[in-house]
Amino acid sequence: MITNIGKNILAKYLVGQTQSYASHIAVGCGPTPVASDGGNLGDYALKKSLDFEMFRVPIISRGFVNEDGIDKVVLTAELPTEERYEITEVGVFSAGSNPIAGSFDSRTVYSFADSDNWLYQPLGASAIDIPVRYGPLDGDSENGVINEAATVFATNADNRIFTNPTRIARNERCRFLNNIIAMAGNTSTLTATSLGKLQITPGSKFIRLNETSVDFTKNSPLDELRLAFSVVSKSPSANTVPDNVKVLLEFSYTGTNNTNEYARFEVNIDDITNTTGTATDKRNLATNRYLVVKKAFKDLVKTDNFDWREVSVAKIYSCVTEAGSPSNLFYVCLDGLRLENTSSTNSLYGLTGYSVIKSVGAKPIIKSANTTNYIEFRFALGV
Repeated sequence: MITNIGKNILAKYLVGQTQSYASHIAVGCGPTPVASDGGNLGDYALKKSLDFEMFRVPIISRGFVNEDGIDKVVLTAELPTEERYEITEVGVFSAGSNPIAGSFDSRTVYSFADSDNWLYQPLGASAIDIPVRYGPLDGDSENGVINEAATVFATNADNRIFTNPTRIARNERCRFLNNIIAMAGNTSTLTATSLGKLQITPGSKFIRLNETSVDFTKNSPLDELRLAFSVVSKSPSANTVPDNVKVLLEFSYTGTNNTNEYARFEVNIDDITNTTGTATDKRNLATNRYLVVKKAFKDLVKTDNFDWREVSVAKIYSCVTEAGSPSNLFYVCLDGLRLENTSSTNSLYGLTGYSVIKSVGAKPIIKSANTTNYIEFRFALGV
């Protein structure tokens, strides 16, 4: 549907104040799709961005059709050929980027690809390479149960185990590209203080990215970081639901006098049935385990002397609890981290149209790697 921003830009386009109301189609993976057989789309008039945008491509064709008695404007774009994506949302933008935001515009920060060089930090030892498992994670058993001794490993989102119908129904599969890093639910032990901040228990293991540079100095405190990940059961047939999921992403460096300066993106999610949980973020972890968490820069936990320009290391801790204890019956599968510039306003730029995908069984639309595909966005015309 057309957004309120889209109405304003379209009006400017009609009177010649802007050159385009729709130049690019953006594709995302954040929300759960809507069932095509009776599922109802929401009201997206106030939408300003996709929940988790994966990429944006230029519109190459514009047309006009009458479908079931409804006149529609049809916008078409070609999807990238090389990569794999699972699509759940689509939007139309008036430009490829916001020229006012410049180099601090929205972008992917981490995709957790092999080339990112994340390392696993065990206890009392140097960081080591994360093992890669491209073969079926259930080995020769073909029973869908993850059979992996490593606490942390890299794999592909299209691994055979993720095709299990139960896993698909729970939305366990990652959607952004095809590379994921899986961390066992007991990799770290994270607890919440009375103020809601996360504490790292000594002895917790984590992954780290050395020599990283993430200078967000010029971004507004209202701009957001968005972390996409999924919670995966070790066994597809297990009916156990995690009662809580915690993820801590820390950007840090060694300051003067050997102080540890950091900014922390903290995730603390309770299952909606967890009556003893104190987290303010509650989700249905029984039916939807693909999660996108948004945090404005003003809401990150920072040390007093933290400076984004000095960041040299990123660390990620994960903790999934069942019956109150960290459990290795679940994995946190990291999918992507995105910067969303929400503060650089431009009267000639914005999200002009948006919709969640409708599909059979409310499943994501899979765009396979190394295939040529096109996507259409249709605006219905009427009074």
